Amino acid sequence: MTNHYIIKRNNNSVEMTKPNSTMLVYKIPYRDIEMKKIGFLIPNLFIVYILFGKNPNGKDRIYVGKSKNGLANRPTSHKDKYDNWTTCYVLTQFRERTFFNDGTIQYLEDTLNHRINEIGLYCNTTLSTTSGTANKDDEEYCDDYLAEAYKMLDILGLDLITNSEEAKADAEIENNKEDVSARQKVPDGIYKFSRKIKRLGGVTLKGRMQVKDGEFILLAGSDVAPESGIGLAPNIDDLRNCAHVEDGKLMEDVPINSPSACGEFITGAACNGWTNWKTEDGNPINIYKR
Repeated sequence: MTNHYIIKRNNNSVEMTKPNSTMLVYKIPYRDIEMKKIGFLIPNLFIVYILFGKNPNGKDRIYVGKSKNGLANRPTSHKDKYDNWTTCYVLTQFRERTFFNDGTIQYLEDTLNHRINEIGLYCNTTLSTTSGTANKDDEEYCDDYLAEAYKMLDILGLDLITNSEEAKADAEIENNKEDVSARQKVPDGIYKFSRKIKRLGGVTLKGRMQVKDGEFILLAGSDVAPESGIGLAPNIDDLRNCAHVEDGKLMEDVPINSPSACGEFITGAACNGWTNWKTEDGNPINIYKR
């Protein structure tokens, strides 16, 4: 056991679980998958996988995919992306305790793809992903699952937590791009936020955001998570530390440059504001990006 995880080894592969949870994460040599000699059965056919290898210059390459047929065919069908994969990391759950389905594995794949691009440590050969058809509750389950999975993958040797210095600079640029897009597409008005945070014991954090003349303002009275989690941008961390917060409530209006940054301020962790901020009718504001 490593910290509060249980690790089992089977031939060249590693299985990691968290006690009393649905979590299952595997590290499997790619060659063993090709030869169909992994030596054990993954109990759930719905999986998300990450292929890893190094190019001739020593740069780490990654590909993110999903499958509803377990390891059959899919993880070994990406020779067009790279022909020297060494490792396959698999994210899944126990079959009898699962929220994995077509929609959620698509959401997980999409979130992982964006996270890999954000941290800037790897050459990502994944061309495009979409967020899928997961409902709000399932998206919250997925976000909580990934927050724990990042820690487990880090122990297994895949860092999806640390942002490179280049990525931090790129994040500032992307935030500015998102800001411009939002100024153009999100109408003036008040928008609502509600998200259950597992790391806080299942507490639901709520907030209100005003869009006015292209500016995004997190309104006083919004909840603020007391601790930071995975993927919080450094500039939002600074804003949180400087803001007037009492008993977990924001006591002043805070102008912030994007919907996602407003969500990060509330949750203290990475957050897709385009899906979490809702109109009065309950529609996510990404309807304005289509």
